[in-house]
Amino acid sequence: MLAETRAALVDFMERSGKSQRQISRETGLSTSVISQFLNGCYAGDNEEVAKSINQYLTIGKERLNTVSKTPFYPELYNTREVLFTCLYAHQHNDITLVSGDAGAGKTTALRYYAETNTGVIFITANACTTSATAVLGLICQQLGRQVPGRKAALMNTLVEQLAGTNRLIIIDEADHLSLDALQAVRNLNDLAGVGIVLSGNDKIYRQMKAGRRSYEFDQLRTRIVIRKKIYNDYKIEEMDAMFPGLSESCIGYLLKLAHGESLRTAKKLYNVAAEFAAAQGSALTVKHLRDTHRQLLGEVCA
Repeated sequence: MLAETRAALVDFMERSGKSQRQISRETGLSTSVISQFLNGCYAGDNEEVAKSINQYLTIGKERLNTVSKTPFYPELYNTREVLFTCLYAHQHNDITLVSGDAGAGKTTALRYYAETNTGVIFITANACTTSATAVLGLICQQLGRQVPGRKAALMNTLVEQLAGTNRLIIIDEADHLSLDALQAVRNLNDLAGVGIVLSGNDKIYRQMKAGRRSYEFDQLRTRIVIRKKIYNDYKIEEMDAMFPGLSESCIGYLLKLAHGESLRTAKKLYNVAAEFAAAQGSALTVKHLRDTHRQLLGEVCA
């Protein structure tokens, strides 16, 4: 059994391209334990290590067999709107805003811009990083700088590091940020002259336009000339490009789902349904989509 587990792990590492360090991180076993186990010289409980590795390989092999995801489509209207806001902020060292429906491709487009352009810092806010100190700390971490504890020291460090660099900072899920955090981001734009893209759901836009404290957002709102809103609204041609090779009926089904739920939901359902179809050795059909929809969400599109 131990020899079989060692052989299975080596085969998995070759097929997946994962290193012993990556396997260590994913299994919770130390790199030394994995190395010694593979070399047959581990002095501890080999049976327990083999059990952990076999459990890991069960799901790891399933991931290797998943169907490739839908291709990125840069000509999608939502994507072009997001890329424009990034380009403008980057070129003009200005602040721009992207808001709108969840699952409409904001994050995918933002990451595409970050990956295809130099000088871009990408951070994602969350419920634990709402304050000015927290968001400035995230930016510091992305720069590989030591993170000072005080807000003023953080700002000074970032201004010293970023001034004159013409870099772009993309803040995804920016709707989590407090007013104080957003003001700190505005200050960073003023002092360092870097471009900033704020992206999130409609909450951030509503706060600026009609919230109870909307007047407090005036300094930020009046600086943002580019404010793009995107929706889960798509054309047949766009769906054809994102889901190539599918029948008209399948495209129609996914289009209804993207409109009713989100593009993200449509893509996830497609990927799972495509795996089921591939396992059956057949082309994807509306029945696969309907069965998967019912299994995942407990309902189907009309």
